[in-house]
Amino acid sequence: MSSTLTTNKTQDFVSNIAENKLSLWNELTAIRESGLKALSHLEFPTTRDEYWKYSRTTKITKNEYQFKPIPTPSINLSQVRIAGLDTYEIVMVNGFFNEELSSLPKNDVLEIKSFEECTTEELTSYFSKNLDTISNFFSALNTAYFSEGIMIIAKGVSDKPVHLIQYSEGDKVISQPRNLFVTQKNAELSIIKSSMNHNTFNFFYNSVNEFFIGENSHLHYYNLQNYNQGIQVISTNVATQEKNSTFSAYNYTLNGDWIRNNTNVFVKGEHCESNLYGAYQPKEKQHIDNHTIIDHIMPNCESNEHYKGTVTDKATGVFNGKVFVRKDAQKINAFQSNNNILLSNDATMNSKPELEIYADDVKCSHGSTSGQLDEEAVFYLQSRGLSKDSATALLIGAFLGEVVEKIRIPELKEKVLEMYGME
Repeated sequence: MSSTLTTNKTQDFVSNIAENKLSLWNELTAIRESGLKALSHLEFPTTRDEYWKYSRTTKITKNEYQFKPIPTPSINLSQVRIAGLDTYEIVMVNGFFNEELSSLPKNDVLEIKSFEECTTEELTSYFSKNLDTISNFFSALNTAYFSEGIMIIAKGVSDKPVHLIQYSEGDKVISQPRNLFVTQKNAELSIIKSSMNHNTFNFFYNSVNEFFIGENSHLHYYNLQNYNQGIQVISTNVATQEKNSTFSAYNYTLNGDWIRNNTNVFVKGEHCESNLYGAYQPKEKQHIDNHTIIDHIMPNCESNEHYKGTVTDKATGVFNGKVFVRKDAQKINAFQSNNNILLSNDATMNSKPELEIYADDVKCSHGSTSGQLDEEAVFYLQSRGLSKDSATALLIGAFLGEVVEKIRIPELKEKVLEMYGME
């Protein structure tokens, strides 16, 4: 009985989105159909599923949503711009590309275009190559009904970063952007993604970004999540690396009602470096979940992963990181760590670092710590003239500072320090 009810609820949810899809771009029909086929038998994930063990999706699945593009809203982009840093800008409004608000490059090194401007060959070469649309409900949902997308191809070393700004507004709106980021051989690119929302109520943001890092190329992706209330987020990033490449993903989360960040890295070439860094500060009743996978498929590679968080009030933090080392992936050096501070008795932190190793010549380590702020250190700083709040803020800043210091762009580092109140 319960299974039937769940299935009907899932089908009703999907049917509502299908009815409200507007005139979504209909190229890549076969790929959309693969998502539709998966949705026909998938059900909403529950905490009985290991992949969603600590994150209830009830806030998302209880609502009916509609797509709602906004032609040219009045947006104050200065809120998210990085002082002193010149960037190319791509503005997405409720998941739809807004060229009027964007500032795109005009050179041969960096090519930025909407999916409608791409050739079918360009898209099918990269689309859904390593994304799980078979068992992941929300990835299948995005594949079936992605609203619009941007493709960025770096053919050399970009002269400045690309700033992707995601703006959200509306009541019971669904936003499903889909983006492809490609660095060709010997190229280098930094992408900064900033999120802002205004007057959102039960807004569902379900994005998929796919990264392809070519031979001897370098891609750095910075994700800044500082939302107002009324938004639930599932952000899925999938990266594929070729030999001698570097992929670094930096995730900094400060606010958001309910956030799930999925980052999956497939290391398919030798002599690659993969770096995942993150900081998060859920408060009140917020829920922030970081779920990562690094899959070492080829030998002679290195990965570094370090996430830190502070959890206060009745908030919940989740970290689940998994590192695979395949049978033929010898000479792997993999480091993984998750550290947390609980700032109230009602705060909850679920941490689950994992290693799954099938090779025998590797150096791998993982660990997790969760504890309270050092009261002796607070007392010491108070004895030196600081208030308790100032002492606490100083210690938290020092704690999170280790992963903020990993940022390679000085102006962006200042922006993140300001975001966390550590300037």
